[in-house]
Amino acid sequence: MIRRLIVNATGIGVTLVTLGVISIVFAILLATRSHPKPYQESRSNVRDSVRVYRNAFGVPHIVGSSLRDVVFAQGYTHAQDRLWQMDFWRRAATGRTAEILGPEGVPFDAFMRSIDIRGIVRRQRKIISPTALQILQAYSDGVNAFIRENSQSLPFEIDALSYTPQQWTPEDCLIIGRALAFDLSLGFWSDIAYAQIEHQRGSEFVRDYVPRDDRGPFVLDSSSSAAPINSASGFLGSAINQRPASYAAQHLGHVRNGLDNARRMLGLQGSGYGSNCWVMRTANGSTIVANDPHLSASIPAKWYQNHITAPNMNVVGLSVPGIPLVVSGRNDHVAWGFTSSMIDDVDYVVELCDSLDPVNYYRDASGSRRKFRYLADTIRVAGHSDTIISVRATSTSRVISDHHIMRDPTPIFEFPRVAATGFMFPERNRQRPSVLTFRWAASWPSDEITSMYKICSARTVESVLNALSSWGSPALTFCVGSRTGSMGVMAAGHLPLRGSADPRLPIASWVKGADWSGVTSLMGLGRMVNPARGWVASANNRLSSADIYVSSLFEPSSRMERISELMRLYRNPTVRDVQMIQQDVVSPYAKAILGRVIPILQRASKRFNPSERRALSMLASWDAGHTPIDNAASIFSVFLDRLVWSTFEDELGQQLYFDWSMVSNIPLRRIDELLDEPQHRLWDDIRSAGQTEDMSWIVIRAFQLAIDDLYRHFRQEPESGWPFGSIHSVTFPHVFGKSPLMRPTLNLGPFSIGGSQTTINNTQWNFNTKDPRNVMLATKVVASMRVISSMTDSIQYTVLPGGASGQPLEAHYSDQMQLWLKGGYVKLPVGRQPDVSFRLYHVFSP
Repeated sequence: MIRRLIVNATGIGVTLVTLGVISIVFAILLATRSHPKPYQESRSNVRDSVRVYRNAFGVPHIVGSSLRDVVFAQGYTHAQDRLWQMDFWRRAATGRTAEILGPEGVPFDAFMRSIDIRGIVRRQRKIISPTALQILQAYSDGVNAFIRENSQSLPFEIDALSYTPQQWTPEDCLIIGRALAFDLSLGFWSDIAYAQIEHQRGSEFVRDYVPRDDRGPFVLDSSSSAAPINSASGFLGSAINQRPASYAAQHLGHVRNGLDNARRMLGLQGSGYGSNCWVMRTANGSTIVANDPHLSASIPAKWYQNHITAPNMNVVGLSVPGIPLVVSGRNDHVAWGFTSSMIDDVDYVVELCDSLDPVNYYRDASGSRRKFRYLADTIRVAGHSDTIISVRATSTSRVISDHHIMRDPTPIFEFPRVAATGFMFPERNRQRPSVLTFRWAASWPSDEITSMYKICSARTVESVLNALSSWGSPALTFCVGSRTGSMGVMAAGHLPLRGSADPRLPIASWVKGADWSGVTSLMGLGRMVNPARGWVASANNRLSSADIYVSSLFEPSSRMERISELMRLYRNPTVRDVQMIQQDVVSPYAKAILGRVIPILQRASKRFNPSERRALSMLASWDAGHTPIDNAASIFSVFLDRLVWSTFEDELGQQLYFDWSMVSNIPLRRIDELLDEPQHRLWDDIRSAGQTEDMSWIVIRAFQLAIDDLYRHFRQEPESGWPFGSIHSVTFPHVFGKSPLMRPTLNLGPFSIGGSQTTINNTQWNFNTKDPRNVMLATKVVASMRVISSMTDSIQYTVLPGGASGQPLEAHYSDQMQLWLKGGYVKLPVGRQPDVSFRLYHVFSP
C-alpha cells in the first residue's frame, strides 16, 4: 500500500512537472513567434526587391534600389523588433494608455492631453516638405505591412493586454519626435520648483537656488574664460513685483505631480540628462566622431542600430524606433552626432479668470473678457466605461492645471505625499481664480525629417550644418566631421523670444511685455568650424558667452573639462583611444570640490574618530576616478549627497527639496558655486536655535554623516573595503517589470557600475531619495548608446545597453549588455554590400 502510494504520488509529480514543462514551452513559443526568422519572403508595397540582412547581433542592413523602398523596409524591421515600444510611446505621448492599461491610466492620459502633442503634430504636418511626407508615408507603410502580416503573432506585451495596434501614420512618427522633445524639456520640472520657492520663501530668495551660469568652457568658443550672463540676473530683478507665483500657487502641486506621473509612465527615471559628442582630427588628416547620449536607463534600448543603402544614400548608425532614417551615424562622406542643447524652452503662464464667471471666462493680456474654448474629450478605458473629460484652452495653450491627481497622489510616488488642500484647488482658494497654461518651444512647427534626410545625404560639413535650418525640437547641438578632415559644431532648434518675465517663474499674462513674442533659431549663436586646436565637442555645457538668456539648466562643465584634457593627451587618436575616452570615469568636478573641502576637513581632523581620519586620508590621495572597486569614490559620492542635503533641505523642507533637486545638475552646480561663498546665508541651518552655521560647519557635518552611514552599511573600516560598485548599480526596467513574477524575465540588472554625474561615462543618480541616510546610489541615467565613426575606417563601432530586439525572450534583447558594461562594441561594416558576417533574413518583392 505504501509503495503504491509512493508510486502514485511520483506519477502525479512527474505529470505535474511534465505539464509545467509543456506550459513553459508553449508560453515561450507564443512569446517568440514574432521573432525574425531567416530567409523570409513577402510581396509588399515596394517598387523593386529590397533585401534585409542581419548580423550575429540582429542588426539589420537594408539594401534596395530606391530610398522609398529602403525606408519601407526600415519601418517593417523597426516594427518587427520594437512594435510594442513604438506603440506604447505614441499612446503615452497622446494620452491613450488607459485603452490598454485600464483606469489607472486615466489621470495620466488627461494630463498628457492637456500638453496636446497630437494637436502640435497636426500643425507640424502642414508645414513639412513633400520629401519628408513621402519618407514618413513609406515608413508608415512598412510598419503597417508588419502589423498586417503578423496579426496573429505580435509581441507578447500586446497579446498580454489583448489589443490590436492601430495603423501607423506619418503623424505617429512626428508624435514620437515631440515625445522626445518633452523628455528633454527640463524646464517643465524646474520651473515648478522655482515657483514653489518663490511662493514659499519670496522672490528675493529664488536667486539663492539658481546657478549663475558664468563659467566656461563654452561649446561654440575655444576659450574657457568665465563670462557672466548679465541678462539672467536682470530677469530675476524684473519679475519681483509681479509675484505671478502667488496666483500660480493653487496649481503648482498638482501640475508637478502630473509631470511626475508622466515621467514614470514614459519611463523617465532620471533627474537630469546629458550627452557627449566630439570630433577629433586624426594623424592621416581625417576625423573620428564619437557620440554617447545619456538618457534614462530602461529596456528595450531607446535606440536601434541599422544600416540603410539606396542609390543616393548609404548611412549606418542609430535610429529612433518610430522615426525613419538615422539620427546619429555616418555616410560615405561625413559623420555626425548630437547632444541636448539644454535650453530652457518652457514657461508657465498664469492667466486670471473672470471674477464673475471663472469657469467659462478669463481675462486676456489686454484685460478683455475672453471665453475659454471647451473641448469634450473621451478617454477609452480597457474593461470599463469611457471617461469624458472637459479640456479648457486659452489663446496661449490648453489649461494644464485642470487635470490634476493630487486628491490621492501617493500611489504614483515612491514616497508618500500629502493629499491636496485648498492651497491646491482653485474652487477652495480665496485667491482670485486663475489657470495655468504654458509656452513650449516645441509647439512651434518645424521639419526635423527634412533635416535628417539632408544630413543622411550630405557630402560636406557645411551641408550638414545648413541642413539644420528646419530643425526645431528638441534643441540639439550637432558635431560633424568629414573624411577630408573638416569639422564643425552648431546648436539647432527653437529658442524662445522672451519678454520681461523671469524665465524660471510663471509669466504674469496681465503684465504688458512679459510674455513670449515667438521663437528664433539657436543657429543665431553661430557655429565653430575647423578650430586650430583640431577638435570640437559638446557635453551639455554652456553654448556660448553671448549676453542672451538661453538656459540655466546646463550640466556642470566637468565632462567638457575632462574631454579637453584628453583631447590634449591624444594628439593623434585611434579608435581604441576614443573607446577609452568614452569609458573614462575621472571627475574634474570632484577634484574641484575636494580642492576646497579637504583643507577644511584636515583642520578639523583632530576631532575625528579613527574611521573618519582614515576616510579623509583616502580622499586626500584620491585621483577622482569613480571605478567600481574604488573606496574613495564611495566616500566622496555619499559625502556630496549629504552636503547637498545639509545645505538646502533645511530651508526648503523635504518635499520642496525633492522637487528642486529633480533636475540634478541644479544642486550640483549650485553647491560648487557656494563653496566659493563661505558666509552665504544658505550655509546656516535654520533649524538650529541660537547659532549661525557657516560653510566649514556644514562641510564637517556632511562628512561625518557620510562616514557614519557608510560604516553602518559596510560594517567594516574603509580600508577593509567600501567599494563604489557595491553601492552604485544600475537596473534597466521594462514597463511591466514592476511585477514580481515578470521582473526576472523583463528587467536587466542590477549591475555594479562606475562613473558619476560628472564623468564622461555618465551614470547619474537622483538626489531626491526617500531615505536621507541610505547610501545606495541607484543609477537612473546612463549612456543610452555609444557610437564611434572613424571616417577612414571600414567599420563603425556601436553598442546598446540591451540589444536590437524589444522582445524579452529573444537573444538580441540583451546580447549587447555585457559589451556595454565592459567597454566593448559591435562592429558594423560601412560598405554598401553586406559582408560575410551578415545573413539574408527577408526579401520584399513587388
